[in-house]
Amino acid sequence: MPLTNVLAVFNSLKSCQIGVEEMQIEHLSIRQGFVYIKFKSINTRNDAEKYRNKTIKIEKSLLEEIKEEDDFLVDDLIGMLLYDDKGEYVGQIVDILNYGATDIFVIEKEERQYEVPYVKDVFVSKGKTLIVDSEKLKEVLIWL
Repeated sequence: MPLTNVLAVFNSLKSCQIGVEEMQIEHLSIRQGFVYIKFKSINTRNDAEKYRNKTIKIEKSLLEEIKEEDDFLVDDLIGMLLYDDKGEYVGQIVDILNYGATDIFVIEKEERQYEVPYVKDVFVSKGKTLIVDSEKLKEVLIWL
């Protein structure tokens, strides 16, 4: 199940999964970029405490329905093989980090890793894959 920063997915959500438990949503609101959820089965602070810092899981299909045509889900990017505009192999996305300003792709090639900030000028969406602009990649490349 993918991670998301697309808060619109919560608009029609009726249930979700936390750990192995299916949880029914009683009330949900989004304020200042945060999602506040009241679950039907959680009525006290002590009940809620056991879910602190747990991941809320939803069906991937819900994200697929609301994403833009040229958007990618993190789940789809991890493992993606990247090629540049000349057809040369760039590497494989092995992780995606976020330090606040933008997503950072961790790309591995020949047992070396490098970090590349996701910049639309560098990564061009072509169908269900990304093509890397080789010249612009050199400008933003961070070797590990």
